[in-house]
Amino acid sequence: MQDKWNEMERTVKGRVSSVASVTLALGLMLLTTGCTITLAPMAKHTAAFSQATAVIVDRSEDAYRSAIELHRKEEIAKAVRAFNNDPSWNPYTALDHPLLTQDQLDARIKVLDALKVYAQSLVALTDTKKQYAPLGTAATAAGTNLQALSTAATPDLQKLFPSATAMTAGDAKGVSTALAGLGALLINNEVHKALPKVTQEMNPNIQTLCTLIDSDVKILRRQADVDYQSLITDENQVILHNQIDPALRRAEIGKMIEMVSQQQANDALLVKLQKAIVTLALTHQALAAAAQGNNPESIKEHVVDLVNAGQELGSYYKSLPSGSSN
Repeated sequence: MQDKWNEMERTVKGRVSSVASVTLALGLMLLTTGCTITLAPMAKHTAAFSQATAVIVDRSEDAYRSAIELHRKEEIAKAVRAFNNDPSWNPYTALDHPLLTQDQLDARIKVLDALKVYAQSLVALTDTKKQYAPLGTAATAAGTNLQALSTAATPDLQKLFPSATAMTAGDAKGVSTALAGLGALLINNEVHKALPKVTQEMNPNIQTLCTLIDSDVKILRRQADVDYQSLITDENQVILHNQIDPALRRAEIGKMIEMVSQQQANDALLVKLQKAIVTLALTHQALAAAAQGNNPESIKEHVVDLVNAGQELGSYYKSLPSGSSN
């Protein structure tokens, strides 16, 4: 009798264990399915956000280099004009006023590259298969660069970003905080955090850095206009005040007209760049809100706008003649 009772007890325990296993398996399956349903739309949005951000960042870096080269050409023209009239003229110091120093350009590249790596890191947060994978050496390097920038004193930040509109001590502190915050995220490989938390915490930093770049691009537009006007005026003076062979004169007039075309193309490029930077900031804000469950439908429209802005910027840049984009 006792043996039968023991056998029944073992059977019941086995069935309970089997039921528990099945229940646990079903629970895990439902949990996994639920996560997939929740993350799938955000995964599409973060992937599109990352791809468009990469295009915008690359074109931003190209725009900086193009503006520097344009300003260098204007400085050469100015130095040539000064050769006959300036007794202190020196070829070693004739180009001592670049648009941006190498340190200033490097600072901007570091900020832009960090934005690109950050956007890539968001993709990892919505990847259920690789959700806990480290962001890698690129993220660590980008974060370290930002941390180094963030520790610069206010005067140093003002030297690095002299084109930022009236950077006060408060502005510099805000930029420093944004640099430090984004840098810490990238260095610490914080992919273990959920997308809502990361995007909510980083949104103020992303907004600040996008505002900084937007201010920079506005100054680039103004400076580019000055540079082109100077180049065109110089060319016009050469034509008016020199005896030139008729065939060469026609070529010089054509060159001046080409400069005007390049000026218009360059300004159009910078306008598109400004639009893309502003759209990037708005899209990240919408992404952060959607991750929190706030107005999730709006992120679709913002992502489409960002993708279009990135594609438009990239396509327009590639369409420019070499003289306009380099």
